[in-house]
Amino acid sequence: MSFIVSALNTVLSILLSVLTAVVFPFSWTADSLATCIRKKSAVYPEVTAVTKEKYVAPECIVNNGDLFISTDGDDSADGKIDSPLKTFKEVKKRLNSIGGNDRVTVWVRGGTYSFDDTLVFDENDRGNVTFRAYNSEKVVFTSGKPITGFAECEVNGVKAFKKNVGKGADFNILFNGETTLNRTRYPESGYFYVKETDSDSVVIKGHDHFHDAYIGTITAEGDLRDFYNIDDVMIRILHFWKDEMLTIKSFDESTNRVIFSRPTSMEVLEGHKYFLENVFEALNEPGEWYLDKKEGELYYVPLEGESPESLTLWASETETMIDIDSVSGIKFEDITFTGNGFNIPKNNTERDGWSQAAYDATPCVSVENSSDFSVVHCEFKNIAACAVFMGSGVRDSEVKSCRFENLGAQAVYIRGENLPVDDERTDKNITVTDNHIEKYGRVFYNAVAILVIHANSVDVSNNEIHDGYYTAISVGWVWGFGYSVTYNNKICNNLIYDIGQGWLSDMGGIYTLGIQPGTVISGNVIHNVAADLDQGGYGGWGIYLDEGSSEILVRDNLVYDCGSQGFHQHYGENNTVTNNIFALNRMGQVRVSRKEGRVEIILTNNIIYSDKQPLYTNVSRDKFVDGNNLYWDATFKSSALSSKNESMDLFKLLTPDVMKLNGYMKDGVFADPLFKDAKEFDFTLPNESKELDSIGFNRFDYSLAGTLTEF
Repeated sequence: MSFIVSALNTVLSILLSVLTAVVFPFSWTADSLATCIRKKSAVYPEVTAVTKEKYVAPECIVNNGDLFISTDGDDSADGKIDSPLKTFKEVKKRLNSIGGNDRVTVWVRGGTYSFDDTLVFDENDRGNVTFRAYNSEKVVFTSGKPITGFAECEVNGVKAFKKNVGKGADFNILFNGETTLNRTRYPESGYFYVKETDSDSVVIKGHDHFHDAYIGTITAEGDLRDFYNIDDVMIRILHFWKDEMLTIKSFDESTNRVIFSRPTSMEVLEGHKYFLENVFEALNEPGEWYLDKKEGELYYVPLEGESPESLTLWASETETMIDIDSVSGIKFEDITFTGNGFNIPKNNTERDGWSQAAYDATPCVSVENSSDFSVVHCEFKNIAACAVFMGSGVRDSEVKSCRFENLGAQAVYIRGENLPVDDERTDKNITVTDNHIEKYGRVFYNAVAILVIHANSVDVSNNEIHDGYYTAISVGWVWGFGYSVTYNNKICNNLIYDIGQGWLSDMGGIYTLGIQPGTVISGNVIHNVAADLDQGGYGGWGIYLDEGSSEILVRDNLVYDCGSQGFHQHYGENNTVTNNIFALNRMGQVRVSRKEGRVEIILTNNIIYSDKQPLYTNVSRDKFVDGNNLYWDATFKSSALSSKNESMDLFKLLTPDVMKLNGYMKDGVFADPLFKDAKEFDFTLPNESKELDSIGFNRFDYSLAGTLTEF
């Protein structure tokens, strides 16, 4: 009898394979505007083994035309090492008087340089200029203005300091020289939850229900009240893949209905969590502050040991310190940028419809229409929004060996235009490598650490990224199969962890959109990506190929212990996923969501390892093609689990035999990969294994992921 069942299974598998080949042949080609790109041969860049070394600054070689600037300089001086200039305004004037196009270095002596206004470089300014700290002296650029002369007072029953900063003051961020200080939060920990959907508040209908705009909602009784200066209170709603930054226009205590200053970017539903900022009544914890804009009074609860006489705080309303447009060859080296300001996008009156991935966040350093821009071994710390922005028309540029810490939004944001490939304004040949990024998205919670929009030949490699509330690396900005100038990008050897942390949904350690021939995702180590499941959120994936992601190579990656699956393809075409390790991800290892009637992914030669989690989820016939993978479940051994749905309903779990009948787990090997210690997340493989050799698995050294140098 068992022989007959086995034979029937074999016949059915063959029939299903034949049907799949007939209905969904590999030669199917999308009818899209990307034809000019798709004709190109995809050339996948190779990942090179590297050795981490201590950063060594290049030798300071001063040339005759170089200039010096110092905090105690003099703008009437000659600008040489013994008689430096005082201001960057004068430095620019001297630079523009220098003839020729040879590179000139402006040596910046140690000290703190405050930018009251944005330092602008345009087509009238000389290019090929490097601004570099002299002899590795500590150089700090800031737009923060010092606030001193505090007086002691009492607020909400605790000791506080206050200072009148003028009724025109309107800053949203405050620093103490070491870090950003906390604006008051209500409640002080945890969240409130929307009581009910307020359909009367829908003021704009979106293209789907997700994007309906609300002007208000109903809160639970007792959560809100008529706070002091309530129109300065900010409500932060965390939902789906966005966070709202809205001030309150009014609150009706009799109905518990709150009205926002502007429409939301997404729908607001029952159970969505929120909290308030800038509440005077919540000012009671050391290190917290509150600005009474109507009276111009700044209140601050001191930390231990601080006194009103000696306290200095810094506030900033200047967002962009450096703005470069239409001048090439501007470089910064060994500079610390800190303490700039941010403003609420759209003047807090219009709907912020482009808030996805903190699209509107204003940068500290901005460059457009320029080439050969460079930021090397710089530090960006306590930045209010985006740190480095490369807009349209940026080419042959780099952000290398920098440290980013405590950022309001992105560390590096590349935003070109979806132009023809051969347009000279197309963003291309940009390198973002060897950077350490931590604590990003601290103001704009849905910010991406490294965001690449409409650019090609971008190298995002050997970065360490952690402690953010949303995606670490995102490449692409076209939803579906339409034309995209984004292709041939390299996302390799990055170390990504502690992403999402249960705040938002629909994110990945690495996230892509659109058709991207030649793009490779390789050598990355990703773990602990977690979505907000408490309110029905979803999608803490390791590698997430979203809408239309196509012709991408995913290889040699280690993805483990993520909240959802290690790999998720929403829908796309002809993606190759090979030689990866997907292990111990909490809702399964591999998921393919939508069947588009084309070859979505080719999944081969991978190690797919679980412990009572499904190997595949959302499985149905003809979604993808697999073969020569090694499967194992630490508990069930060779009886692996697969599920038709995300909730892993017990009655819909599928056995390997049934999976094979559905056309999956073809030529697969069920064997223990013999990791060194999977329970402790040590995925070192044995030097010899006939099972691994049988599927053609090539061992890779995942310890190479992360930065190349120590900062």
